[in-house]
Amino acid sequence: MIIDFHTHVFPDTLAPAALAILQQRADLTPAYDGTVSGLHAAMARGGVAKSVIQPVASKASQVRSINDWLAPLGDGQLVPFGAMHPDLADPDAELERLASAGFAGFKLHPEYQSFCPDETRLEPLYAAAAKRRLVVFFHAGKDVGLPSVHSDPETFARILDRFPELTVVLAHMGGWQQWQEVTRHLVGRPVYLETSFTMSYLGERRFCELIESHGAQKVLFGSDGPWADVASEVERLSSLPLPEEAREDILWRNAARLLDGSRQWEDGSSPSRGTSQTTPR
Repeated sequence: MIIDFHTHVFPDTLAPAALAILQQRADLTPAYDGTVSGLHAAMARGGVAKSVIQPVASKASQVRSINDWLAPLGDGQLVPFGAMHPDLADPDAELERLASAGFAGFKLHPEYQSFCPDETRLEPLYAAAAKRRLVVFFHAGKDVGLPSVHSDPETFARILDRFPELTVVLAHMGGWQQWQEVTRHLVGRPVYLETSFTMSYLGERRFCELIESHGAQKVLFGSDGPWADVASEVERLSSLPLPEEAREDILWRNAARLLDGSRQWEDGSSPSRGTSQTTPR
């Protein structure tokens, strides 16, 4: 059982242009074509049972249409998260719509959306997400295609302080290319760290040390596909000198618990999202 918590897809008509722009900006070669069928094929090659789709709305005006497109994609294998943007006029209404449709959470990308995660204007959004038990998935740290850094570990630590009831997942193990700051501000805190684009940059020893320090029960496997090949990422993680229990936690068990509506930390706490579904209806 493998759950990939970080993937991307685009409508078939938009995928070629979207990937071309991102490929040029980030100098990355995609592992699949960015379509739903391409993701399914990548999952089959990597032995992935479920993929969580993490959309990015570059404009507030795109949020509703992206979510309308994503909702029917939930098929048991694909689990879409919703799109959200800090400039959306009525985020509470859209979060209610997402929760009612069965979305488990939504994504924010501080670099592409040009905001700092701890801005006061986002506090109503976080409060609304916490009230509905919606997971907030953040891009964290530098982005290979952009010069700015809004999403640093210390900023996320302030959000955790202000909203301890909020379930937060931070991509790239809490902050791409900022892992010393992750250790200083986030390790051991009640936050999920997701693995994409870290194993080959941190190296085996530092990656395993970060997992051991934070706790394997708070780490989620992710590929950031199509920008990495999920089969290669699974193989890389499987080759690490981790206890089998920790490997299973990271590859699927933590994600399954989270998508099922519980957040379980070392202290045994596991607030529930009640009857919310993990796959949009």
